[in-house]
Amino acid sequence: MKRILVPLVCSVFLIACTQSEDIETEEQSVENEVEPVKTLTASQDDIRFVVGWLNETAILFVAHTDTEDRLLSYDLQTGDIHTIFTTSSTISEVQVHPTAEQLLVKTADDPTEAILHILDHAGTPLNEVSVASSELEIQWNGIDASQILITAFSDDWSYEIMRYDANNDTLVAVELPDPFPHWLGTEELVYIEDANVWKQSLSTGEKTTLANNTNQFHSATDRVLIESFEGEQVRYAVLNSTGEEKNSWLAEDDAFVMDRAVLLNENTWMMTVTNQTEMMPTSFLVKIEDGEEVKRQELPEGGTLDCEGNKCLTGYSLDTWIDIETGETVKWLEIGRVE
Repeated sequence: MKRILVPLVCSVFLIACTQSEDIETEEQSVENEVEPVKTLTASQDDIRFVVGWLNETAILFVAHTDTEDRLLSYDLQTGDIHTIFTTSSTISEVQVHPTAEQLLVKTADDPTEAILHILDHAGTPLNEVSVASSELEIQWNGIDASQILITAFSDDWSYEIMRYDANNDTLVAVELPDPFPHWLGTEELVYIEDANVWKQSLSTGEKTTLANNTNQFHSATDRVLIESFEGEQVRYAVLNSTGEEKNSWLAEDDAFVMDRAVLLNENTWMMTVTNQTEMMPTSFLVKIEDGEEVKRQELPEGGTLDCEGNKCLTGYSLDTWIDIETGETVKWLEIGRVE
């Protein structure tokens, strides 16, 4: 899953599995939902950011209470809040693994070192690794949860890329010309160099060109979605790990470019696209099946994207989810002012 760091100017006072006077839940009737959806109402002070979906009924967020940061889950059907992880350090990033029931939590006590905690969904520690850096870029392998690609930046923006293997708790250096590589399968990486998308084997170092004239790409498990320019048109292509093109399509409007992309299944992508040429950019949520656009819905704002089942969290604060099939929007988080 992509990193979701969405600071909110809001607050919530939380204790594990309990609610304070500042938190209220309210039922919403949602079409096609078996259970009513409960809205979390919080005061404006302590919620640091919303992470995204833990599963189809629960959303993760990070809150600060007293001297601690807490990773919590909120159940939309019951209104229950559970503490998964607590630390006196600052939680700056959380990732949810797409296939294994594991979480990655990045914490830091000082600006020169970060600690990566690997937990199960109950919060039980599985692994921990410390990395010296001023900034970290983390790519968790979507197929094999034991493999993590880490780019550690220094103050002068020089960088070192490392592969962390949780099976034997080792860090191994990886030589690449781009500090922002992505996984493709379990043993290959993809990255952009001089507008070309390259695939490189970790075991042999062999390089292969996947695409030219590339603007950007998104990878997920063994698929890579490439946005490139074909004359005056914007072209999208989905390739598998061997470089075979599975399907492709041209953008309906060349003014729109991809912001985020999420692979729902082998043949389905959800994308947010934005017209960056307008004074007030317009964003849409787009569903692509087998290379064809099947749904498009205008969004109130751009921002991040996180999907689970038939629902997608969107926007800068991730306080609203959209039903992919019906287009219905539900606001699960309401922020109130501190009295």
